[in-house]
Amino acid sequence: MNKKQRKFFRLFLLLTFLGVAAGYYVLFLGNTKDSDDEYFYIRNDDTYEMLRSNLIYAGVIDNVQTFDLVANQMNLPNTYKAGRYAIPKGMSNIKLVRKIRSGQWDKVVLKIMAEMSRDEVLNYLAKNLQANREELDLAMNGSWVETSGFTTENRWCIFLPDHYHFNWATTADQAVNRFTDEYNKFWTSSRKKKAEAQGLTTKEACILASIVDGEAIHVDEMPIIAGLYLNRIKKGILMQADPTVLYVVGREGRRRVLNRDLKRQDPYNTYLNKGLPPGPIFLPDKRAVEASINPKKHNYIFMCAKPDGSYRHNFTSSIYQHNRNAAAYRRSLDRRGVKR
Repeated sequence: MNKKQRKFFRLFLLLTFLGVAAGYYVLFLGNTKDSDDEYFYIRNDDTYEMLRSNLIYAGVIDNVQTFDLVANQMNLPNTYKAGRYAIPKGMSNIKLVRKIRSGQWDKVVLKIMAEMSRDEVLNYLAKNLQANREELDLAMNGSWVETSGFTTENRWCIFLPDHYHFNWATTADQAVNRFTDEYNKFWTSSRKKKAEAQGLTTKEACILASIVDGEAIHVDEMPIIAGLYLNRIKKGILMQADPTVLYVVGREGRRRVLNRDLKRQDPYNTYLNKGLPPGPIFLPDKRAVEASINPKKHNYIFMCAKPDGSYRHNFTSSIYQHNRNAAAYRRSLDRRGVKR
């Protein structure tokens, strides 16, 4: 190799090295910074231009030019997936693009809790998903209500307390569809048969469960309470369930049901209306649902909280004994100064 060839070869090696270094810099060198937010969010309706602008505005990427180069080469403008993404500091362009392109979003764990009210569950969904409250209200009034055999009141039965994994980028319609699917999965043929054996539809079982949940502090009492209310319904006796009255007058801060409360005209007041109310009074614990379709067999038709502060109940089939139990409980409230 002569001097000229050696010079050319050295130049070739230098250019090759520079090319490799440049490629490494563009593809593999860290290009993400600490941002103010824990997650970066991509909405279902975001265009690629919005996605790119948000990455820049949120201070996620450091060198925009190298990101653009990799993103365009890997066709990110046509392949990005909506969701929320945890993007650590120092992530390379190629890893960032791959993450967004393949939809490696971080799941949202929704904890739907027993005894949530209707407003509480929708506000919770709006806080944790892309869908806002107005969109959720519209979705809850969609055609699915009638086509799925629900009413405007018992449609709330679709929300069964549990932990659910969601993509943050979930629309209101998608969220409602998901909970409807979860409701249908829960109501297996076996559970449906058990409900039918009690003379209940699946919606009625959920409504009864909400009342049972409202009465029972101790889970072991749930099947007894469910059996008691079913006894009253079958005998044509008013349910006279205090939780339904508290639903009408408002539960907040209430520890005592007053005589004037019992006279409030409302479809949910079971002191005035026979049978179950038209919808659940709140989201029932799944254990209360199971108790409602697997009630304990007995002849009780009366119940009253024990006066000892244990949050347990005295059960009886005797009106005489019930009156004695109720009087003892009222005296205990008076002694404790509970006026309402």
